[in-house]
Amino acid sequence: MDEAELVRRAQGGDAAAFGELVSSYEARILRLVRGMVREHEAEDVAQDAFLKAWRKLPEFDGRSRFYTWVYRIASNTAMDWRKREKYRRHADLPTGPEGEDALAEDRPGPRSGAERRELAAAIDRAIEQLPEHYHTIVVLREVEGLSYEEIAETLAISKGTVESRLFRARERLRESLKDWMEP
Repeated sequence: MDEAELVRRAQGGDAAAFGELVSSYEARILRLVRGMVREHEAEDVAQDAFLKAWRKLPEFDGRSRFYTWVYRIASNTAMDWRKREKYRRHADLPTGPEGEDALAEDRPGPRSGAERRELAAAIDRAIEQLPEHYHTIVVLREVEGLSYEEIAETLAISKGTVESRLFRARERLRESLKDWMEP
């Protein structure tokens, strides 16, 4: 069954159809919220986002993809969660091949594991210190890999605003991480 049919059935009250939609996107939504809240809170935030989506399903008009709509709900839920919890911390970088061990080896010679962990912590702190609107853009682009257009649609802002915020966020990150950059 295609997504449009699942959405139509879910809007008609078919919980199993909505369950299939959740199954299709839960890993991606969980990855998004892990980049925005503490690791141990991510599942709660993702579940909260899907519950909001279920309640708001009658409002989904099909002008965007269902995933984009749920992504926006999840992003807003995570931002609200962060505000409510009054903490500003980027989620820990994962360990293993996709995390700190995957950081670019841009200096000649091997970096020690301790240096990689220090750099990962410095990046984490720099992202943590970004204002909320920059933090969100960085997470959506650099962690989630969304295109400028997808970010604009998710946050309901223009592509130009995405570009300028991302530029400013990267400038702030460069400044915060200047001690780690080679001359």
